[in-house]
Amino acid sequence: MQPQHAASHEVQLTVSSINASGPQELSSRTTVRVVELHGPGSVRAAERVVPNGGALLQVETTGVCGTDHHIYAGRLTVPTPQLLGHEVIGRIMRLPDDHGLVLGDDADGAPGVGDRVLVAPGVPCGDCEGCARAERCLDRPCYGLTMLGDGLTGGFAPLMELHAGTRVFRVPEDTPRERAVFAEPLACVLSALRKAFGPGYVPEGMDGLVLGFGAIGIVAATAIAAAGGRATVVERDPGRRALAQELGFAAVADTSAVPHRMALVVDAAGTPTAFAAALDLLAWSGTLIEIGNFADLGPIPIKPSEICLRDLRIVGSGETFYEDFAPAIRLVSETPVELPRAITDVHAFAALEDPAELFAAPAAGKALVAFA
Repeated sequence: MQPQHAASHEVQLTVSSINASGPQELSSRTTVRVVELHGPGSVRAAERVVPNGGALLQVETTGVCGTDHHIYAGRLTVPTPQLLGHEVIGRIMRLPDDHGLVLGDDADGAPGVGDRVLVAPGVPCGDCEGCARAERCLDRPCYGLTMLGDGLTGGFAPLMELHAGTRVFRVPEDTPRERAVFAEPLACVLSALRKAFGPGYVPEGMDGLVLGFGAIGIVAATAIAAAGGRATVVERDPGRRALAQELGFAAVADTSAVPHRMALVVDAAGTPTAFAAALDLLAWSGTLIEIGNFADLGPIPIKPSEICLRDLRIVGSGETFYEDFAPAIRLVSETPVELPRAITDVHAFAALEDPAELFAAPAAGKALVAFA
């Protein structure tokens, strides 16, 4: 659906006009085209007014996450209408004195207009018991996932408002978007590895098995390689399997081809059967990182005695820690793994006629929405 012509008292904001204008030219009636979710299988283009106060981000690119696909398919419930998009890289466009943003990468100074940043999706609520104890927020609103209202609170829009308490992390200017867009998924994986092994993530030289080679599988294999280990990928889809091999990883079509049990298995396949298979693939005292099953796709029979008698560890991970975003940005920027080759779907937002195109099918590798 192409954007409609704005009424005479409004401004139809496109990517080119954002770049040319700057915050001083945004009026109280400036609008931008956005992608709204209205329920399972229902997304549409709409117009939303740009807030005339507060911090504002010009979005460069937003990754299309597997979670977005689950939401669109109705396998995960979120409040609607909702602006999806939580893997956001952009440039700070407006920053009032009372912005309340937190620069989360331990760099000197404070965030400033023009900074290229990754936005951490979760914002501390400030009201829960965890916030009161200055620990982990127990009820974080999340950009592109849970924030209701008529604001610009998701990354599938050329501008995004930034609430007080939002953590932003600087992204190097020379890191291409095709690398930067992997930082948020990698931060999720690093947090899972931190829960299992501590702040070193993967023990040095530890080999690992990765089930599934979507975006999470790609960055999980990259994290194992960064620690000097060998990552082996199990992926049934021949295109994704070929991609794994192109990026330098060993890849097999099914678990029967795995030559031996492994000390580390990362389940990024996102199916209950993969979880059961992962348990069988663990060596004695091995660790299973479960980071694929975010949607409830049903139960699967397992043998609890196997977990007990073989001293297995299962580490599930839903929360991403703020301290893992900066290391993720560094790794995607510096890894020799050619992550840009894993970008298989690029959706130019200005040319997006039907927003459902974003969710029609999972990408062979990683999908992103480009705003410039």
